[in-house]
Amino acid sequence: MQRRRHYREGPKDDIVYVLDYMREGNPLDRHKFHSNKPLIQAVGRDFFTLCEIVVQDTSKDIQLEQRIDLKEETGIMFDVNITYEDLTSVARDSLKRVLYTILTEKENEIIKFFNNAGPLTLKLHSLELIPSIGKKTLRMLLEERRKKPFENYKDLESRTSIKDVKNLIVERIINEMKGEEKYYLFVYPSALLSEENKRSPDQQVRYVGYLEKKVR
Repeated sequence: MQRRRHYREGPKDDIVYVLDYMREGNPLDRHKFHSNKPLIQAVGRDFFTLCEIVVQDTSKDIQLEQRIDLKEETGIMFDVNITYEDLTSVARDSLKRVLYTILTEKENEIIKFFNNAGPLTLKLHSLELIPSIGKKTLRMLLEERRKKPFENYKDLESRTSIKDVKNLIVERIINEMKGEEKYYLFVYPSALLSEENKRSPDQQVRYVGYLEKKVR
């Protein structure tokens, strides 16, 4: 089965984390260049885009979960966006750990999301899209943040019924990566937006991008 490949549309991730490094290329790729040349599968730090990166300098020592600045690193070049289904088993195994690392770095931004997130529709609040947050937990979150903004993950967890905030955000991010959501809070859905003209109005997706203002 041929993989669907999506060339980048929208914002670009300059900082990425290595999910898999295939020194001999990806043998499952229908493109000969990718099937026999060193290739990285990675996730972007800011927009959580999944991509493949060509390693032109084969002397580089690339490690799993390594942080790479594409603007500064030489001999490494962004190639193409990919979908979650394109990820290798190694990349999928690395994904949760890498996302935990990213969410540790972005704690202030995630906490701002919990402090500022608003309703998407008259009946649906942004926070309800986070796994395990129902109406009761939502009321608790809104009440607590009115009293005093949350300061960090620990503060949020101690004042609400939510446990392991990062794990819930990781779960939401992966769900968005799979491309089956209507609303995208964190992941820039470039693969979906490139097909938007093919979608009926009730199928169209909405990129909310709560973290984007922090990036730009």
